Amino acid sequence: MYLILYKKDKESYELAKIAENYLRENHIKYVLGKEMNEKFEGIVAIGDNKFILETFRRLGKLQIPVFAVASTQSFLAQANSLNFKHYLNLIKKGKYEIFKRSRLVAKFEKTTTPIGLNDIGLFCSKSASLLKYSLVLNDETFWKDSSDGIIIATPTGSTGYSLSAGGPIVLDEPHIFTVASISSLEKHSPLVVADTTKIKIADIEANNPMVIVDGEIRVPVHTSQVIIEKSAYDANFIIFSKEYAIESKLKKRTLRVNVDKLKDLPASAKLIYKILVHEGSMTQKDLINASLLPERTVRYALNLLLSKGIISHQPHFIDARQTVYGV
Repeated sequence: MYLILYKKDKESYELAKIAENYLRENHIKYVLGKEMNEKFEGIVAIGDNKFILETFRRLGKLQIPVFAVASTQSFLAQANSLNFKHYLNLIKKGKYEIFKRSRLVAKFEKTTTPIGLNDIGLFCSKSASLLKYSLVLNDETFWKDSSDGIIIATPTGSTGYSLSAGGPIVLDEPHIFTVASISSLEKHSPLVVADTTKIKIADIEANNPMVIVDGEIRVPVHTSQVIIEKSAYDANFIIFSKEYAIESKLKKRTLRVNVDKLKDLPASAKLIYKILVHEGSMTQKDLINASLLPERTVRYALNLLLSKGIISHQPHFIDARQTVYGV
């Protein structure tokens, strides 16, 4: 039996109904939007990055495989509105794999935080306040610091807040975590540590410090130390090919853009082209959401790119009213 979960917006709801119809027509048992339990063999989670992260936090210790579908832009999703019925068919035929991604948990006093897939950080609740602490790795003090905060990221979360703090991008799923100090007064460089490392943030001095899980869940800290460690419960992603793996999306971001084709085009057309190179095929609506440009500007940019043969287009195979653009 499968569980269908979706973000509470129009796009996600429409995809959830399509998934529901597909499963019903193929005589596959399912439940739409219900509490999770071990009886489900898989979850179809439809939404954006925030919703997918929330789905895994809700799973907690349950390790049910998740098929993540993007209704809007999502870095974590394995499929989107253009292809997810095809992948549902592959799931039906058993032509998929389970890819395990490590997660993190923080513990202090009698508190255990929700399990995070991306990262766990320690910050002051009041802005413009310094966090003073000692970083202790496997019971040895590694550094003392004064900074805006500290963030520990999984390989999955290495492209998020950790990256903006100067941390490395980690491809695939090596058994490591990254540790980055945010705007350190001591100029500490980011670290890469084994995921078996016991990470302790000790001697905490701060104005109402709090642990933040996946950038969403905030837990006040009323003690002088916090331990962050690998969770015993992984995040299990249903995957199909390297095309939709996270590391493949990262590699696309390093592709060189054909400057000669674009040099005489307006900035809007260059932006639309770059989004399509990085993110893959998209509808006009998706491009408007991704670029934050007005509809008229996106339409004009698409027409320019099409007229010069830089991009191509085809009908949306689920919704014939829409057009899909790609490089």
